[in-house]
Order: sequence, then structure tokens, then C-alpha cells
Amino acid sequence: MGSNPRVLLVDDDPDISLALSDYLGEEGFDVEVVETGNSALRKSSTQTYDVVLLDVGLPDRDGIEVLVELSERKPQLPIVLLTAFTSLRKTTSPHKLNRAFAYLTKPYTREEVKEVLHRSIIHHRERSNEATREFVDPDSVSKSDAPFHFPAILQPIFFMNEEVPNQDISAKSVDYQLLVENLQRRQLVFDTMPEAILIADANRHIRFANQAAAQILGYSEKDLENLRIQDIAPNHDKQRYHEHLQELREGKTLSYYTTHLTKDGKNVPITISVYLFNLQGKEFTFAITKSSLRRS
Repeated sequence: MGSNPRVLLVDDDPDISLALSDYLGEEGFDVEVVETGNSALRKSSTQTYDVVLLDVGLPDRDGIEVLVELSERKPQLPIVLLTAFTSLRKTTSPHKLNRAFAYLTKPYTREEVKEVLHRSIIHHRERSNEATREFVDPDSVSKSDAPFHFPAILQPIFFMNEEVPNQDISAKSVDYQLLVENLQRRQLVFDTMPEAILIADANRHIRFANQAAAQILGYSEKDLENLRIQDIAPNHDKQRYHEHLQELREGKTLSYYTTHLTKDGKNVPITISVYLFNLQGKEFTFAITKSSLRRS
């Protein structure tokens, strides 16, 4: 996710705050702790955070009131409620509760906290990029500046729909777990396929590569995600690429013979089939390649 995500933890229980801060710090989060709702509002007005962990039971103010006020001040900032009340959904107005990104009922596990933080931060950064995005030449955008990190099909973005006032949050949590399990199975399928799979975004940055692609090209999967199409395709032509995109948008299939360049500079003849899909309003090319070369 780039630089360490910043978390504002609002809880007046020092034992909980210390335990969460230590754990999240080990997991790569920068955590700042405050004990009251008013302190949280002051901090959020002068500091930038990726997510707020907000305990409902605070000494100075009701946590739901803080949720409402903070969401009005910072509408793009995800807020995760921490509560000991299992009946919160029944006792709190959906209009207020749905301002939260999610809520965790005590006793929650550390893994649950980490998982919901990752989802909320991905959601926050995506919304922030959409709010500030201006048109730029795709060739001028570096990999680190690209606004969307694929694969969301492997790390799904899941969040509550604020436009649905009576949604069942507990059901949403169950749905998310089922979705994760389904996507993990798809990940296994991708990694056991003999064909190479490469997914690239509209800026031609590679966002996902399976094990077969890494084996054929001699890179690690992570290294491939730092490259662009033209880094591995010596015959890549920008103009023809955009023509191909238009053909794919029109529903045409695209298959052809070409070569890919391995890490050690060898040209590998391949057959490539390219598909186009849209994820959250963004286009991605999904390429399946076959080669007679297999690297040990």
C-alpha cells in the first residue's frame, strides 16, 4: 500500500489501546491513540488519517455522535466502530450507523481488526484518488503513482453501500467471508494453470502475474508487478495497443502470435489471447499466453 497507513484509535481503555497499537504497529500501521471523542475530532481536523477505529463507549461523548460529526467533517474517511453492544444495529438509527465503514463487536480478534483496516484503507485511497483525479497522459504516470492496485479480485474491496439505509451489516460480513473464500479458490486456479496470465491496467502497468508467467519470463511475481507491458513485449506498439483496446470494447476477440522478453534478454515466442474487463469503472486487459518454453 505504499507508505504506512495512518490509523487514529479512539479508546479510553489503556489495555486495549496498548495491545492494538503494538499489534498494528507490527503489521505496518502507524497508530495514534486518543481517549475521548473531542480529542478525536480535534486530531482529525489537523492531521491526515487513512482510517479511524472508534470505540462507541467514550467518557465524554457518545461514540455514535462522534461518528456522525466526524463523517460530516471528513466524508471520505472510513470509520470502523468498536462496540461491546451486540444489539447496536437494533438500537441505532440506520441513517447514523451506515455512516460507519464497518463495525466490530467485542470480543473481536486481531486478525479481524487487521482485515477490516486493510479493506477500509483500500476503499479510502480509491475514493480519494477518484475525488482528486485529473486527466494525465498514461505514459507520464509511474507505477507508484497509479491510483489502483490490482488485483482486487484477489484482495477484494468490500464496503457498505451508504445509499441503502436498511442494509444488514452482519449479513454483509458473512457475504464478505464467502467472497474471500471464493476468491482464494480462484487464486489457486490462477497459480496452478500452465498458461501464463498477465493483467494490466489502462496505463499498461502489470497488476497481476501468475506463477506460470513468472516461470516463463524469469521474474518473480512481485517483480513482474513493477513492470509495464512494453518491458516484456519488444514488439509492443502504443498506437496498435489502443486500436486493440477499441476492438475489445466492441466485443471482438483478440489472439495473435508475438514474442515476450525474458529477464535474461531472450525472446520467447508465444500465442496470446487478450480480453477486456471493467472493474469499478476501470479497464483492465486480461492476457493468457502460451509458450513452448518452460524455465526450471
